[in-house]
Amino acid sequence: MIRYFTLPYDSGYRGLRMGAGPFRLLDALGVPGEEIEPASEWRAEIKTTFELYRALADRVHEAVQLGDFPVVLAGNCGAAIGAAAGVGTKDLAVLWFDAHGDYNTPDTTDSGYLDGMCMAMLAGRCWKGLAGTIPRFAPVPSRRMVHVGARDYSPGEREALLTDVWLVEPPQLREDVLGPTFDAIRKDASRILVHIDVDVIDPRFGRANQYACDGGLSPDDLMRVIELAAKRFTIAGLVIASYDPSCDPEGKIAEIGAAIVRAVESDVR
Repeated sequence: MIRYFTLPYDSGYRGLRMGAGPFRLLDALGVPGEEIEPASEWRAEIKTTFELYRALADRVHEAVQLGDFPVVLAGNCGAAIGAAAGVGTKDLAVLWFDAHGDYNTPDTTDSGYLDGMCMAMLAGRCWKGLAGTIPRFAPVPSRRMVHVGARDYSPGEREALLTDVWLVEPPQLREDVLGPTFDAIRKDASRILVHIDVDVIDPRFGRANQYACDGGLSPDDLMRVIELAAKRFTIAGLVIASYDPSCDPEGKIAEIGAAIVRAVESDVR
């Protein structure tokens, strides 16, 4: 059974900007979703965000224990942290699609944007205390992470990624690069969590959010990478994040997102 979880929050605010994306994606899919809610009424970006991660981790864990496949539709990319905790990080690799690095820390960020640190959190590079409050969370070793599609970085972020994770930028999107990368990771992992920030898609196919930038992937490119991963790993879960419907009045990204979800679901049924 496929279970759909929604985190319709952007920086702690429900239904605004990218927080509206999960509702639009559910409409495109024509399915109901289980909304994840924070534990307290007072909204603050960091507090609310980690409340959502904790709640999502528990709900995804419950679904996995029942043999269900989790699909998470979220306003922010950090939902992947809760999803990873829910599916379990032992023997887990991560396939991370994003136009941006998401590898800043509080000491390196030039924006102060919490979601710009989420891949670093998942790798155990920062926010270790709060990450440790997420049920069953343990960092995913950075060498079990593949970052695909990045082209817009904060200062020093690309260098940090090149040092720590497998970084595949759009010009390198070839099977002779991706295949050996996945094969190397397969020595330490048999399962993979797929995270897609939809701004990895080039804006000529539809504008995902205000941060979208040129030079990205086509929907076919994205699916080809997932297919290569699926030949080597069991897909443990899927996260679709960072879709702002106000930037996509024709709904192109909503339809692309729904098509991606359906394609991944067909692989895991």
